[in-house]
Amino acid sequence: MSPAGETFPRPRVAIAEPVNHDRVSAILAGKQIFDDGAGAEADLSFGRSPEDFQHGNRYQLCLIPQESSREWLGALVRLNCNYFIESFDQIDLRDLGPIRTAQRGAKWDLLVCMSTQSAYQLPMARKFVTALRHRGIIHDTIAPTVEMAVQEAFANSLVHGNLELDTTGHLTMDRFNALGEETARRLEAPAYGGRVIMLTAKKRRNGNVEISINDQGNGFTPPPEKPAPKLPGSESTFGRGLPLIRSLCQNVSFERGGRTIKLTFTPDTKASMPLNSNFAAGVEEAEKAIGESDLRNPRDATILIADDAMISREIIASYLRSDGFTNLVFAKDGEDALEQVRKHNPDLIILDIIMPKMDGYAVCKALRADPAYAETPIIAQTALEENEGRTRIFEDGATDLILKPLNKAELIARTRIHLENRLLVKQLQAYQERTQSELELARDMQEMLIPKPEQYRGIGLDYGMTISASFQMSSELGGDMWGLAPIDKDRLGVYIVDFAGHGLGAALNTFRLHSLIWSEEDRGEDPGTYLEALNRHLKGLLPVGQYATMLYGVIDRAKETFRYASAACTSPVLGNIKTGSTVFLDGSGVPLGVIRDAQYETRELTFTTDNFLLLYSDALIETVLDDGVFLEDDRLLKMVHNIVTETNGSTDLASNLADQFMDRAPVKLHDDFTVVSLQSADISGPKAS
Repeated sequence: MSPAGETFPRPRVAIAEPVNHDRVSAILAGKQIFDDGAGAEADLSFGRSPEDFQHGNRYQLCLIPQESSREWLGALVRLNCNYFIESFDQIDLRDLGPIRTAQRGAKWDLLVCMSTQSAYQLPMARKFVTALRHRGIIHDTIAPTVEMAVQEAFANSLVHGNLELDTTGHLTMDRFNALGEETARRLEAPAYGGRVIMLTAKKRRNGNVEISINDQGNGFTPPPEKPAPKLPGSESTFGRGLPLIRSLCQNVSFERGGRTIKLTFTPDTKASMPLNSNFAAGVEEAEKAIGESDLRNPRDATILIADDAMISREIIASYLRSDGFTNLVFAKDGEDALEQVRKHNPDLIILDIIMPKMDGYAVCKALRADPAYAETPIIAQTALEENEGRTRIFEDGATDLILKPLNKAELIARTRIHLENRLLVKQLQAYQERTQSELELARDMQEMLIPKPEQYRGIGLDYGMTISASFQMSSELGGDMWGLAPIDKDRLGVYIVDFAGHGLGAALNTFRLHSLIWSEEDRGEDPGTYLEALNRHLKGLLPVGQYATMLYGVIDRAKETFRYASAACTSPVLGNIKTGSTVFLDGSGVPLGVIRDAQYETRELTFTTDNFLLLYSDALIETVLDDGVFLEDDRLLKMVHNIVTETNGSTDLASNLADQFMDRAPVKLHDDFTVVSLQSADISGPKAS
């Protein structure tokens, strides 16, 4: 009964089996879901898969079993239902319920309510956004953007909200392991793992889509949007992804004391696609052109008719001309056929098997032996009745076989099919060759951005340093780059960049950033300010979702310092040639191109003639070696220490490290590999023990 006294039909509820029926009864009997008590009289339907429920039925609610939640996430897409709730013993919606009444019309276009324990193990953001796409709530063009924002907000609410985990500080391997153990303990504890996390989505009349993520933690005070957000300190564990979320949404707001994050997306957020949209559109147009160009109009193709009987040649020609084929070439025997093929390079050959001088079998063999004609379609024609002859012509290379006397409709149909296939293959080959040529050009251009040995060695001598480097492009076109920027007689700038992704998009972004690096002035004043300027320019050039990690630093030989700023770069290694000691520097920071007004800290440390600096791309630490593990953390430091010790402070540290890495890495790297070392040229290193 509604407040106005209007009576509504019993709600229809889908029960996903296997499920605890007593638990279902208890949930429906309460008022957390149906605040008017209508759940106790709900019309229940049971099924073991989404297909067990009639799509024509509209369900107000689907209860998902805790035991098999992963399998039932597909129901979000395939079941005609707006509300999905996990059925588990500790369910307590508290101020999140009631979430549904018996009134007509759902409050939410989609609602998913899960326990923390289950949600932590499931790809919730991906499934939720997929369901929104299939329901027409969001368009495919903004789906990647929405998923990225929802994933960040969902992770914050799950980890920092319901689990109340503190993830601030430097994440060492020991801390990472301890954090994993604590996470497992809290997931098993009802006080944390039994809390509810809820995602809701609603499309408004103005076309905007509102998505909220609701947790049951203790809440938080969100960092202010202005001034420009920085990475949070120990005062708040929330917010590592908040600047990214804000950059992806039209608006972000907080309710319920910070326990609800509300995201608003506009329907025209096409610029937020995490792709190089211009390149993607170009490829799409090229593929479209290939798919439409002449494939249904092959009449301009050159057709060779090879037959020793003139009457047969004329009959075949008349059939073809009647269907619009006019570019016909003729051959009176096998030898003449080969001559005409070399002269006209036909798109299709109609070949008689029994001919003087050279029969059709020999012609087929000769053509297939020549790479230039190995793919040319050949329709053999024969009056032979025995199967042996027909089988042999295919073995010798014929594409198809048609029997004499020829049937006009059959001849034309087979001619069309083979010409369409031929033209399609030729155009795809041309497109592939053009694309490969463009990729090779981009690869050559990218390699031109990398300093040559004679260049960086010469610059090193100018500063009394030895500079060593190794760069290997991956099997895919990547986005790595490094370089040197001489400032004055004492100061030398050095940078290393890694763009996310592969292919032409990553390469084009590398070219953009390289131009910005050399167009920006004041490279030597303050590395943090310099990165901020680069980031502002890059943010305006990149679609949302594309970004770069970068480190820029200045070695001052007179002051014996190294001042640097990092945008989420791999942690540099600082070492001592004489002692062989090594330590990681802080590489944290906001990636370039994510937040327009991001700020970057300038860090300063002592860099004497005893020190060396090692910069590297993430391929060094994210490639699985032959023993099945990564070269990271203490293992990397130990390898560097051993190289310094065993080579007595070799001035070719980067090359030595690259050699050891390549010995144990796969032949084909999936990411660009870069390693650079800088040290004084007149150092006598430690003696090998």
